[in-house]
Amino acid sequence: MANPMYGQNKSDTKLDVLKSVGDGDFSDAKFLGRYLDYMAGYQGNLTATGIAITDAEAVAGLATATTAEILATTLIKFAINTFAGTNSAAGSMCYLPAAVAGDHVVLDITGEVDDTTAALPIKCVGAPGAASNVFAKQAIAVHSAAIAAQSVETAGTAGTPTSVNLIYTPAAAATNCLGPGSMIHFFAPVDDEWLVRIDAVQKGTGATGTLTVS
Repeated sequence: MANPMYGQNKSDTKLDVLKSVGDGDFSDAKFLGRYLDYMAGYQGNLTATGIAITDAEAVAGLATATTAEILATTLIKFAINTFAGTNSAAGSMCYLPAAVAGDHVVLDITGEVDDTTAALPIKCVGAPGAASNVFAKQAIAVHSAAIAAQSVETAGTAGTPTSVNLIYTPAAAATNCLGPGSMIHFFAPVDDEWLVRIDAVQKGTGATGTLTVS
């Protein structure tokens, strides 16, 4: 028999909110927890083993990359992945895996990305199973109170987003907004779409380096 008092207090309302997300069972609390981790920049629950992308792998992972070269730069879900590239030549920063609602991924920049001014894309499409990936409609900004704002709006609409590349173009100087220690978080609010949060540790003034999409 249904409880005739259900809905009379705030706890019941919170349970209804949890049930309205995703598949409607209490595992949805895990989805909300992962989203809070993403928003706060918390990494303690990312316990999978990530990949360590070298500069050579980044250069090899461009448009003509083989399947093996793409896999070598495809981020692992629920893990802290690292990017040690220096941008010695045109390459890809990474590929994103197929987005499934609730996925959280981090890329930790450990290299000095300033050898050249070659554009470095983060690619939604190209990894196995990721043909439908896009960046969700959003404004992506570099978060740091110490540097000039670097931001970009993704293309398309909220219902039909279309951007598949987030492109970082550094200067060949020690003044870029994304220096070693910068963290890029990705979260999938729904299947096939990624949100992006960038927490920056700048080099020098942090005044150079731009974001674009395609």
